[in-house]
Amino acid sequence: MRKIFLLLFIAITSIAANAQQLLQTDLRQIDVDKLSDDEIIYYYNRMQQAGVSLDQAMQIAASRGMSKDELDKLQKRIQQINSGQKSVTPGTKNSRPDSVTTSRSENQQKFSEQDEKYDKRIFGSDLFRSSSVSFEPNLRIATPANYVLGPDDELSINVYGNSETKYNLKVTPEGSIYIPNAGPVFVSGLTVEDATSKIKAKLAGTIYKAINTGNTKVQVNLGNIRSIRVTIIGEAKKPGSYTVSSLSTVFNALYLCGGPNNNGSYRAIELVRNNKVVSIIDIYSFLLKGSMAGNLRLMDQDVIRIPYYQSRVNIAGEIKRPGIFEINEGDKLLSIFSAAGGFTDSAYRNSVKITRLTDRERSVSDVLSDSFSSYTLRGGDSINIGKVLNRYTNRVKIDGAINRPGEFELSDGLTLKGLIEKADGLRKDAYLIRGLITRLKDNLDVEVVSFDPGAIMAGEQPDILLKKEDDISISSIKDLKDKFTFSVQGEVRKPGLYDFKDSTSIKDLVFAAGGFTEAATAKRIEVARRVTNADVNATSTEIAKIIQLDAEKDLSVSGGDFYLKPFDVVIVRNNPGYYTQRTVIVDGEVLYPGPYIINSNDERLSNIIERAGGFKNTADPSAASLKRLNLMSPQSEIKLRKIEKIAISQNSRDTSSADSLAKEGVRPYDLIGINLEEVLKTPGITNDLILENGDVVFVPKKNQAVKVRGEVLFPTQFAFQENKNMKYYIGKAGGFSSNAVKRKSFVLGTNGNARKVKSFLFIKTYPEIFGGDEIFVPKTPDKKGSGLSTAEIIGISTAVASLASVVIALLNITK
Repeated sequence: MRKIFLLLFIAITSIAANAQQLLQTDLRQIDVDKLSDDEIIYYYNRMQQAGVSLDQAMQIAASRGMSKDELDKLQKRIQQINSGQKSVTPGTKNSRPDSVTTSRSENQQKFSEQDEKYDKRIFGSDLFRSSSVSFEPNLRIATPANYVLGPDDELSINVYGNSETKYNLKVTPEGSIYIPNAGPVFVSGLTVEDATSKIKAKLAGTIYKAINTGNTKVQVNLGNIRSIRVTIIGEAKKPGSYTVSSLSTVFNALYLCGGPNNNGSYRAIELVRNNKVVSIIDIYSFLLKGSMAGNLRLMDQDVIRIPYYQSRVNIAGEIKRPGIFEINEGDKLLSIFSAAGGFTDSAYRNSVKITRLTDRERSVSDVLSDSFSSYTLRGGDSINIGKVLNRYTNRVKIDGAINRPGEFELSDGLTLKGLIEKADGLRKDAYLIRGLITRLKDNLDVEVVSFDPGAIMAGEQPDILLKKEDDISISSIKDLKDKFTFSVQGEVRKPGLYDFKDSTSIKDLVFAAGGFTEAATAKRIEVARRVTNADVNATSTEIAKIIQLDAEKDLSVSGGDFYLKPFDVVIVRNNPGYYTQRTVIVDGEVLYPGPYIINSNDERLSNIIERAGGFKNTADPSAASLKRLNLMSPQSEIKLRKIEKIAISQNSRDTSSADSLAKEGVRPYDLIGINLEEVLKTPGITNDLILENGDVVFVPKKNQAVKVRGEVLFPTQFAFQENKNMKYYIGKAGGFSSNAVKRKSFVLGTNGNARKVKSFLFIKTYPEIFGGDEIFVPKTPDKKGSGLSTAEIIGISTAVASLASVVIALLNITK
């Protein structure tokens, strides 16, 4: 089926050269459903490039046997593709060979590149680049009476009446048709009307005598339409020879060639027939008036010539359609304004500026509006239409403490009082002592004229006559005061800054701030009031007045109120007897582990263990620990800053101590070693710590293992043995390694306490080990870089030598 479709479109695209091949193509078996979108697009583009319209192609396909259903399917598929839809048929592949796709892409890219070369400013250039305006001839209209027949036209002859028959006869290259049993009839060069008369006479004189009596009638119509060849030369976008329908006009051929190029004329396109110019087409007539005067029907071997443009002008600025326009000799300025759509709403219409090219240089002309219809344009003129000025001829403005501020018309004799009355008068908060008029002087300098609004409105001062662009400002008394505020802090729900309102009491402000919190006390409210008349010469100058008040927490209206002044600061204190619940967690080997609420501010470890039911049999109280949150307090922040300074000041060769200090400062919690056995035996002792919110008390299980870690030969765990010390377990681990720092070895107990080796004279005392302890043997630090550099050694040597010289000199002096 693809081969059949290929034959169809190859025949169509070369219709003039291969007419006989098309006549022999059989399209009765074609199946449109088996054709892909890419195939249809490819051959449809080829068909358009050859100048054959879709209607022509459908007519030819129908004459070659394609069924109506398949024709409808093909038209529908093409319409879907043109609208951007996919029309993939099930069971087919929507693809073509790479070579075909590449060829089509190259052609499309070539045409796109040519489109980009268009100067879009040229008026009319968009016409031939629009896919929605193709000027395709209508092949479904009745045959024009003046249509001239030629070779390849097909005539449909219907005989009806006493005799009935039908002939579909094609005009031969010799110009005649052959009627069976009647003979040849020469029709080439005749109109359809003349050919009909000649055919009737032929039939009446041979086999249908009843035509003469009127009992048999003959109707002659044009069937398939022939294609003709026209040539487009000159400044066309794509000059060349084109095969088009014999019903095509000049506009149809111009569309096929892409119209005039950047140098082509739009106003003097010639149609040459038999070496004579038979029509001159002005495309501007169509663009501006819709007139197709001169758009004649084409004939075979016609030539369309697009000459160079003669003169153009450029129009820019406040015009509806700026661009480049071609002019004829004698065209006036007003005609170009009409072609460009006229002025925009903001255009300055009194005059336009025209820049003209002379033989040697440029010149500028200001053309007034009364000369628009008489000013003759010349090629190369540049017309610029400016905007109206951004100012008013009769405007005054008033703003400020006015009931209706804004812009007003400056009528004859309008005064300041009259303008204020037009603006519905002054507001009650208007400042009546001084107002300002900002005015432009004749030399455009700005001056200020002051006035007394109250006196002007009362008639106590002479009124002021206003001028164009006067700007009147009347202030509000509020604008001339500081913005008064007061604030509330402490135990209120919405502390912050509030706008001052006269006669506001303490209760009013607390109420506006959302009322007291649960922790607030109304018995001690402090008001800090600004001092405005302090004695600066006094030894001790009061900078704020502190007032302590006792208010009611229910904020009732009854009772005496203390009224606030601007900039007062109200502080609501916390109730000293108010506490929120605080929680500690007891975990591990106790009877009732879990969270506990602290019931007094001095509850101790012994109390909380008693509340937790005491220890289980598996508990190891001596190994218990207390984890306490390391909250960031002001003291903690100071400590952290000191640590940072130490870290920065440390020598770059030894930063380990600084790093450890920094980690210590930012640790989220502290692990406190405790001995619950002692605490429970003697409650209240120093080790019986007072609990804090967030504390976690952990009682571990009894651990019968001892860990040895660090620089020993075999780090591991060993079973605990009574009355053995640290040295015993290190020996079991193979002893110290060569990198061990023996004197810094230590033991970390399960309760968080650390114990180290003690030395007295040459005697070392190793700490006793308990179940669960961990023995740590640190590593000798890396000494790389710790020695003196060569430069440092030389410097020290030089200093010592210099010092020795000084000493020797002093000794010599004392002799």
